[in-house]
Amino acid sequence: MQGTAKLLLAPLLALVLLGAVAACDPAVPEGKVTGDCDEPDLPKGGLAYFTDTMMPQVFEPYCSYCHWSDKTGEVERKGAPASLNYNDFESATSRNVTAEQIAGYGTWVRMADRTMPPMGRAPSTEELQMVLDWINCEIAANPRGDDDDSAGDDDSAGDDDSAL
Repeated sequence: MQGTAKLLLAPLLALVLLGAVAACDPAVPEGKVTGDCDEPDLPKGGLAYFTDTMMPQVFEPYCSYCHWSDKTGEVERKGAPASLNYNDFESATSRNVTAEQIAGYGTWVRMADRTMPPMGRAPSTEELQMVLDWINCEIAANPRGDDDDSAGDDDSAGDDDSAL
């Protein structure tokens, strides 16, 4: 009888522990990727903010195990695409898209649904807010062209970003 009780208690204990671990995840900030950024915050979308703030405070501690340019090959990158490195501004910003552009795609979607980072501790609510603010300000500061100027951006350089 005692063996049966232990067998019944083990799954219950595992369920309680799983609930406790899930409860430890920081809250995901409300908001979505819209590309909206207040004028005073636009510098958050630039290279200096990316290099001085985002890389050391968010990307290095959470993304460098897989998404860093010094990682090569499927095994070392743990399946991360070679085209996405969070220590490279162009590469990192290539996934900054608004919900209207491509639903379910991009850095914020993966962090907000807790599929990234897949291991280790989860980013805090404040760190997640930093990522959301960075993405929105980067989109606002560096508009992607659509070649018809309907987005208010200057497509005179011949850039065609309509494939986003």
